[in-house]
Amino acid sequence: MNQKQELIKLINASNIEESDKKEWEILIGAAPEEYAGGLLELFMKFPDEIGWFTDIYKRKKQAFSMMESDKKKASEVLRIIFQEEKERLDELSKGADLN
Repeated sequence: MNQKQELIKLINASNIEESDKKEWEILIGAAPEEYAGGLLELFMKFPDEIGWFTDIYKRKKQAFSMMESDKKKASEVLRIIFQEEKERLDELSKGADLN
């Protein structure tokens, strides 16, 4: 099984909504293998965080969709989301080696 298939299997075993699982499957299918590998490593170490990362992904998607109508506001929202994501990853990495 390749990394993308393993990642989809892991996500499908999670407790997120079916619609979110389908969205992840589309994203993973279109993503480079390296991206899928990074997510697989992260989700294998922190399977309980798949829901949190799903929420972050949805928020990023919404912010990017705002770019056409309000680039300044979208950029600020993305900055906040990326900072929140960085802080969460830092918090997670304190207890586990992410490499």
